[in-house]
Amino acid sequence: MKYVQFEDGTILYIEDVVLTKLFKYLQRNNTTKEAGGILIGKQVKGQEEYYLCDVSEPSHMDKRGRFSFIRNKVSAQQIVNKKWYKSNGIENYLGEWHSHPENRPTPSHVDRSLMRQIIKDGTNVFKKVFLIIVGKDQSLYIGVTNSEISNEIYTSLIRSFL
Repeated sequence: MKYVQFEDGTILYIEDVVLTKLFKYLQRNNTTKEAGGILIGKQVKGQEEYYLCDVSEPSHMDKRGRFSFIRNKVSAQQIVNKKWYKSNGIENYLGEWHSHPENRPTPSHVDRSLMRQIIKDGTNVFKKVFLIIVGKDQSLYIGVTNSEISNEIYTSLIRSFL
């Protein structure tokens, strides 16, 4: 298991199985399409510690392009419901992930808008929402948005788990 600690003290633990799944979707050549999905995890009660337990993988209902990814909301919600049920209500939606065809990826304007939209709709169980962008060199952009403070990705970092 790996972890990252953000400037505000929030810790995100990442299961090794998650990294294995994410790194299956590196965009190493000029024809590989973006991939993405949702983050599934849990929070330690009373703490700003989160565990990223699983990620969904692209489904045939998602729209994938070289520089874009639009996940299907229905299939993603089915995954969230299943994980929530199997974990007795402990695991839930924790955020979004997708790949970028670049080294050391950074969030685009669309990525930032998505995070604002997730916070604004107010349906998220956890007060923090995470964004992971997988770079073609196995670097990860990991950002967090705190719904109690702002709807912006206010703390982020690049981390390589090679």
